[in-house]
Amino acid sequence: MPEANFESKVTHQKEGSFLEFMPVSLFGAVMGLTALCFAWRLASQLWRLGSAVPETIGVVAIVAFVVVTLAYLVKWHRYPESVVAEFDHPVSVAFFSTFIISLLLIPGILLPYAPALADTIWLLGVLLIFLFAWFVLRKWLGKQQMPESAMPAWVLPVTGTLNVPIVGSFLRFNGAHETSVMFFGIGILFIVMLMTMIFSRLFFQAQLTAIAEPSLMILAAPLALAFSGYEGLQGVQDLTASAFFYFCLFLLLLFGSKIFLLPRTCPFHVGWWSVSFPLASVTVASLRYSQGAPDVLHRALAGVLLAVTTLVILYLLVQTVSQIWSRRWKSRIDKS
Repeated sequence: MPEANFESKVTHQKEGSFLEFMPVSLFGAVMGLTALCFAWRLASQLWRLGSAVPETIGVVAIVAFVVVTLAYLVKWHRYPESVVAEFDHPVSVAFFSTFIISLLLIPGILLPYAPALADTIWLLGVLLIFLFAWFVLRKWLGKQQMPESAMPAWVLPVTGTLNVPIVGSFLRFNGAHETSVMFFGIGILFIVMLMTMIFSRLFFQAQLTAIAEPSLMILAAPLALAFSGYEGLQGVQDLTASAFFYFCLFLLLLFGSKIFLLPRTCPFHVGWWSVSFPLASVTVASLRYSQGAPDVLHRALAGVLLAVTTLVILYLLVQTVSQIWSRRWKSRIDKS
């Protein structure tokens, strides 16, 4: 299977340096932290909790982005063959979009403090996500793809365009709204095509390996982003918005019930960060939905999701830092 072959290729290194097998998907940690910041900002407005928690998380997200970016640049300089192996693989190439999506989301943290900087970074992210989505689609169309290559990560480069209106709907310069609408349209239509292919692969091909199973949660993110983007652009919670919201909840229930059992069967791996952004995105959608449907049930659901998401991301952060600091990841490489 492609994901298994790639894991062995990337993790089986001669020296056991963390940088050698550090995947570009680690930018998923930045995405998860950024979305968690957005979730806590909404919770602070909803329950008047103050701004200390969300702004602290926002600082951690920005620091994480800088650290991961610098680390990956060092990896690119020291181990270019490892970066090329990731970029050439039909599955892992999709994870390079996590860096670009981080550029689209971080302006949301900066916007209250440095709107001009936020606008500039967002525009850079918009340009890069357009070029990368075009490049990946041409790459996939230019060569026959195996059915088992249709992994959940495939949604990232193209439906990653749904991240454009998440912050873009709050920007006020000329063209920001229309740009957000354009990318929303691209992403929403590709959801249908890519989700059909991926579910077909999940139904009719071999099961994912344990190490790849956290990526199933990625499938909940596009519908959560569709809800948040649609509501942000339209300013209403109508039937379409409700359909997006409840479908993303269903997907969270479908895949989340399986993934939260992973610690019993699969040792921690940095790939688990792929859980964080979808979970945080659904939490943001739930908090936004509860603002329009202010009943006890929806607010209780939003509160539970916020607590679970915060604990999961805290666990992932502690585990990642702990394993790098203690060099416990080295034993994983040696056993590969």
